[in-house]
Amino acid sequence: MHYDALIIGAGLSGLGAGIRLAIGGRKVRIFESHSIPGGLNSYYARGKSYQDVGLHALTNYAPKNQRCATLNKILRQLRIKREELQLCQQLQSEIAFPNATLKLNNDFQDFREQIRSSFPSQLDGFDRLVKALPEFASVTDREDSISARAILEQEISDPLLREMLLCPVMFYGNPLPQDMGYGQFAIMFRSIVMEGMSRPLGGMKSVVQLLSSRFTSLGGELSLCNSIRQINCKDGCVHSITDSNGDVHTANFYISNIGSLETAMLCQGEHILPRTVRPGGMAFLEAIFDLDCKASSLGIDQTVIFRSSQDTVFFDIPNGDLDCTSHIICFPGNFEKCSSIEEASSLRITVPASAERWFHKDAQDYANAKQAAIAKLENLAQEIFPALKGHIIGSELFTPCTIKRFTGHINGAVYGSPDKLRSGNTLMKNLHICGTDQGLLGIVGSLTSGIITANSCLV
Repeated sequence: MHYDALIIGAGLSGLGAGIRLAIGGRKVRIFESHSIPGGLNSYYARGKSYQDVGLHALTNYAPKNQRCATLNKILRQLRIKREELQLCQQLQSEIAFPNATLKLNNDFQDFREQIRSSFPSQLDGFDRLVKALPEFASVTDREDSISARAILEQEISDPLLREMLLCPVMFYGNPLPQDMGYGQFAIMFRSIVMEGMSRPLGGMKSVVQLLSSRFTSLGGELSLCNSIRQINCKDGCVHSITDSNGDVHTANFYISNIGSLETAMLCQGEHILPRTVRPGGMAFLEAIFDLDCKASSLGIDQTVIFRSSQDTVFFDIPNGDLDCTSHIICFPGNFEKCSSIEEASSLRITVPASAERWFHKDAQDYANAKQAAIAKLENLAQEIFPALKGHIIGSELFTPCTIKRFTGHINGAVYGSPDKLRSGNTLMKNLHICGTDQGLLGIVGSLTSGIITANSCLV
């Protein structure tokens, strides 16, 4: 059967593109290798309940009356009512370094006042930095090539404040070690600090099911447990794709949200990328610890903590299996109205990891390394929050191997290649890239990427 559009991967960007195309009256089919859609922002069964994959927070929170806010614009594009997401704001997050702490509570003016109070000599430079940030959807390849650290050094003379501003944006959306592109910094800083964070009350299961139902209700076809084995190119175009069953499918145009290099690998040696694209190297470990009570009952009220044990942020490939110097800790139950959710009796810790070291372990070494990592991260959690001692009753660990296995991302790199294709165009005139390697990350970024790509195809 011939389609208007075939989409490779049912990640959030693929679902967003599919919904937008179906709204435009196009015949669309999405292929997904797994039994559950959502990609890097999905969920999985754990016992009798469901556990989020990768969800700390949904960024770009904005009140409903701010019609120009990114989140509200994409919901209009997808014709989804905001109420359907059941968004719960963060209560109190923080950027915590040894000699300073900045609170995050979805009130940017409050954050600015904290800069005035804690770093009074830096306020003018901070204001200039914020005023000059490019808009979310207008970041270009040129801005990605500029060092974020270089821009920060021009405006912020205090090295501690520079590191504190970099910490959350690096951990939530940077594919590069040590530094990041200015364009990516602008996107993530607006998303986290200026607009803020929230959580869907029902977690990622509710979001993924909402998007999937929206897509299929519009006539879209969602093929689960069916990956794409080959993209067949000829004369500068894709003429068909072959799925894992050996069936061949044709369309007017094709959209891939599995990564630019990962897409190129399906093209049987055909040169499809317009410029050099390097594989991503930044990888992470994430531990989920189960508690025998709610974190809030132990006097822990923080929502998300971007923390460093030194005055510089460590965001690099570790020499060992992992490095705990800088990390994120998330307490899902400490979002507004989330004290009764199942995840309220849990916490997540995320740290940089070395994909190469994890990939080269045999089965026994891998199992031993996981146990050692869990013990190290449990000790870290209890050092920061002594009240947790005696209350951790279970754990689970995701490694770079886990990410590579379930997403196919080279090196298990959550944020993909450092060389983003902002236009989404390839050298095949009817093949487009959306999602992580277009540079728009997280729930809102992924949906935005899919919508932008679909709208360009609808013209």
